[in-house]
Amino acid sequence: MVEFQVVLVEGLFYDRDGLLHVEQDNGAHVCIQTLLQPMFGVRVQFAMHHFPPQGIQVGQPGAGSCRFLGGQGCPVRHDLHPDRLLAIHQDGVLKTDPWGLTKFDGTTVVLPFSGMPGHFGRVTAATIVDVEKMRDSLASMGPSAFTGMDVTAQDLEVVLARLRKTMGH
Repeated sequence: MVEFQVVLVEGLFYDRDGLLHVEQDNGAHVCIQTLLQPMFGVRVQFAMHHFPPQGIQVGQPGAGSCRFLGGQGCPVRHDLHPDRLLAIHQDGVLKTDPWGLTKFDGTTVVLPFSGMPGHFGRVTAATIVDVEKMRDSLASMGPSAFTGMDVTAQDLEVVLARLRKTMGH
């Protein structure tokens, strides 16, 4: 079973040497591709979007998320469309070259990293846990697997009920 992993990063995005970086509010600088590397080849839920840090500012480029003066030179053309915000939310297997998500049907959705530099935004990714495998794994465990843990039969029944509900059973 794939280990659950999650990435959540927000701040001012910029390009350095062809890689997407973000300066976070705490001053830390991180490379998005490096953060996502442990998720390569794994099915993830992915979201990326512009995020105005002061809330929506009507009439401002990118509703306040764009740092290009008047939107001039903005990769998503906030000079022509100041009210548009880049937003993508997809799931699939994370791949590189080009960065994208391979969908269940075999198609690839390219991740529009090129629209993020010069913008405040957010990137999130989380591995999708295989609920069926988790259920089978839990079902095969005996009571001794929980020895020394503060887990009651009632706790396990609650978890199994949630799994059944998630799977539509």
